[in-house]
Amino acid sequence: MPIITHVLLYAAYALISLTVGLALSQIGGEGLGASFLGGIALFSACAVTHASIAATTAAGRVGAAEKKIKGDIERLRSAHREISADMDAVQTRMDQIETQVAFTIPPAAPQLEAPQNGQVELKLIDQIVDKLGAAMDARLQTIQSAGNVTPISPSAARGPMDLVREALLENRVELHLQPIVQLPQRKTAFYEGFTRLKDASGRLILPQEFIPAAEQAGLMSTIDNVLLFRCVQIVRKLMKQDRRVGIFCNISPIALADNSFFPQFYEFMRENRDLAGSVIFEIPQAAYEARTSIEARAMGKLVDLGFRFSIDRITSVELDLPDLERSGVRYAKIAARTLADQIVQGGVRPRSAITREIAAADIAAVFQRYGIDIIAERIESEDTVLEVLDLDVPYGQGHLFGTPRAIKESLMEETAPPRDFYLKGGRVA
Repeated sequence: MPIITHVLLYAAYALISLTVGLALSQIGGEGLGASFLGGIALFSACAVTHASIAATTAAGRVGAAEKKIKGDIERLRSAHREISADMDAVQTRMDQIETQVAFTIPPAAPQLEAPQNGQVELKLIDQIVDKLGAAMDARLQTIQSAGNVTPISPSAARGPMDLVREALLENRVELHLQPIVQLPQRKTAFYEGFTRLKDASGRLILPQEFIPAAEQAGLMSTIDNVLLFRCVQIVRKLMKQDRRVGIFCNISPIALADNSFFPQFYEFMRENRDLAGSVIFEIPQAAYEARTSIEARAMGKLVDLGFRFSIDRITSVELDLPDLERSGVRYAKIAARTLADQIVQGGVRPRSAITREIAAADIAAVFQRYGIDIIAERIESEDTVLEVLDLDVPYGQGHLFGTPRAIKESLMEETAPPRDFYLKGGRVA
């Protein structure tokens, strides 16, 4: 019901209530105060009744809309089942055609009969595909016109693994960099590199979308290699400009344990071992603590080349510092809030050879005694900076100092790996 209608009805209720109140005053001889209260009571009763009716009507409309949406979803599911059945039928028919071509062409005359039979079969396949496409379009149009359903975009129709493969094959892989600053000067000391994929429309595919799909498709090693390739090129360009800035590169444990990729990965880093002080590999705390013997040996090989590691996503500061030192870990990224909650308020301390009681302000010095620098991350306010400075933390990272930004388009093209770089191991195609 339009708002103007509600307003007019409430005005009518008020007029009726006023009239009834005046009538009571004249007929019953009541005072104006009592008559006024009676009119207000009548108006309130009318208003409450009207509101109840309006709410009931609105609830009915919501229920009808919900029922309609459920019907649309069911029709989409039904169309999806029918389309899947059609696709299975086409695949079956293509298998039959392949079998017929294989067993009906005489071996002695392949050049004479194969082209003719192949043309007939290709025409048949084209006809089947055309009919299937027309049927799919007709079904979707019927559903959309009946239920006013938003058309399905091509990217949504494909699975996440298909989007990851397409992004890799078509070189839609971007490098985003976020600064890591030295405290308290706030001078950029490092960058952290992030991989971002794009779909055909140019939309960024979020990490929570592509990482599970890439892991399932066995493509995380390829993505790590692309990130590393670009980071190495960026570091070399910075060195030419005499800018001593390192880059943190995230690497998955899957890549370390990949028998197909790690040897190539290791060889690439061996050829670039002069960058050992500028390229730092980063893995999550959970992955580090759950690493297998294969992954530990892979880390050791990179450490032997001079490269170092960083641990991030730290949920507990009760770290085994001697073990981290032996494993080549030189940086520990800890959220600023975790530092405050666990070290300052909770009294949690890392495991070390120091037996005396350690003050909160001395924690960073204890880490440095084992060759490890703390990087306080997720810093988004000046108040957080002050808390971190009280702990004498040497480095900081967060949106306050800069958000991850894509490198320039020209630099993106210049640092793009060659196409065969994506195809190593034969997993992308």
